Amino acid sequence: MLKKLSELSLCALTAAAAVFAAEKPGPYTVGFSEFTLGVAWRVQSNEELKYAAGKNPDVKEYFITQADGDVSKQIADIEDLMSRGVDILVINAGSPRALVPVVNKAAAAGIAVVDFDNTTDSPQAHHLTIDQHEFGRVGAEWLVKTIGGKGKIIVFNGISGTSVSAGRFGGAESVFKQYPGIEIVQTVFGGWDYATSKRAIESLFAAYPAIDGIWSQGGAMSEAIIDAYLEHGLSPPPITGEDNNGFFRAWTEAKAKNPSFDSISLSCPTWMSAAAMELGIDILRGKKVEKTTILPIPTITKDNMKDYYRPDFPDSYSCNTHLPEEIVAKMFSR
Repeated sequence: MLKKLSELSLCALTAAAAVFAAEKPGPYTVGFSEFTLGVAWRVQSNEELKYAAGKNPDVKEYFITQADGDVSKQIADIEDLMSRGVDILVINAGSPRALVPVVNKAAAAGIAVVDFDNTTDSPQAHHLTIDQHEFGRVGAEWLVKTIGGKGKIIVFNGISGTSVSAGRFGGAESVFKQYPGIEIVQTVFGGWDYATSKRAIESLFAAYPAIDGIWSQGGAMSEAIIDAYLEHGLSPPPITGEDNNGFFRAWTEAKAKNPSFDSISLSCPTWMSAAAMELGIDILRGKKVEKTTILPIPTITKDNMKDYYRPDFPDSYSCNTHLPEEIVAKMFSR
């Protein structure tokens, strides 16, 4: 069940003063602008918002759009949601800068705008996210420690130009720069996508047969990398990942073949979309909220990975969810 934001031990990482919105009585109309459904995490994120909106008495109705990875279409989608009279606008942005004018326009119209995951640069929006810099830093610290502070590594970033990809790599880079023995021999933009990342790592096997570690931003990239190694009869090096079921499956299979294999998983929870909607409700209720809300990052290691892994579910399932069992079972049961 979705927890209230006040129960999540949230902290604000911004110098901006708290914002006070004029109170508006509910129930409210919610609009959700998604940039793309090309990543399984975002599909589940959509379901999280639908579930939360459907059971929230403060939500009258909701509309969801997705822009097929086209920033221009996302701008048009937001304009369309505004024309439908939404009170709350939730955004997972395709571009931090390109959406600023339309976000400012929505805020000027009295709409409570909350972006999450990939946020915008608009000072008129409220932002809800994990600390992406910390996400990257924690994984990089683990990788550096695991390989003994030196070695050749490959970096797998997400989607070029997005705030999440930039933030995560910025955190990792802040660690790697402290270790002169760490050499990044190749950087790949895998788009958090399985097929793209698998092709990329397979193309690098010949050039880099002796890699010491792989820092990956997660999504479906880490599982693709491990699968490629195993399918070629190779033992994968230490690798970082994210809390999707496919990664935990690949991790389990790699460890079965090589007991010394280890990994770590960070979590960017799919229920952020629902939390962003709830933050919008709080804004319209006139509650004191911060401009930026940071969710804590769960870390999953070999000690508790089995508590999250669902062998009965497909690879696309994101394991840190607030969806009830009956919904995830309907979505993901094999």
